Amino acid sequence: MIRSFIAVEIPEQVRSDITRMVNKFARQDFSVKWVKHENLHITLLFLGDIDNEFLQNSVKTLAEIALKEKSFEMSFKKLGAFPNTHSPRVIWIGAETGKTELVNLREKIETAFTGIGYKPEQKKFHPHLTIGRVRERISIADKIFATEYESLLFKIDSLVLFKSTLTPLGPIYEKVKEYSLQET
Repeated sequence: MIRSFIAVEIPEQVRSDITRMVNKFARQDFSVKWVKHENLHITLLFLGDIDNEFLQNSVKTLAEIALKEKSFEMSFKKLGAFPNTHSPRVIWIGAETGKTELVNLREKIETAFTGIGYKPEQKKFHPHLTIGRVRERISIADKIFATEYESLLFKIDSLVLFKSTLTPLGPIYEKVKEYSLQET
């Protein structure tokens, strides 16, 4: 079994900007496990533990999707949290420009994967980039969620099928296959 997910990557410059902001938060010693620089991405579909047959079907299905879908511009703006900023469990940065395109891409992937045996999640997709997971209930709203953030505009031009290996030091993500989207 392979633990896997489908995601879009963000460019190095945007990841570096986010990492600088996260490092400032980390120095304030909040009880938050911050996402490592190399692991910053936008998850479109978490597949969980899949067998080799489903993996092969996933590779084929994503190749078909990438042939039909166009690249698009994107940016991030504003920090938020799940379930909310008053009792955060996951801290994220929301998609701004490209939000509709990202939602549409995710819906197409979910529909195609439902056809090969994926069981869709019941909760609505909220386009975001996870930057931290809260370990203990803490009052951090004033310090973190008041932070202004807006990224540069960047291009989403590929889909990535990742393998995720959980370790005591955190997850390790490896690309299984990357698929270029069509140029706009």
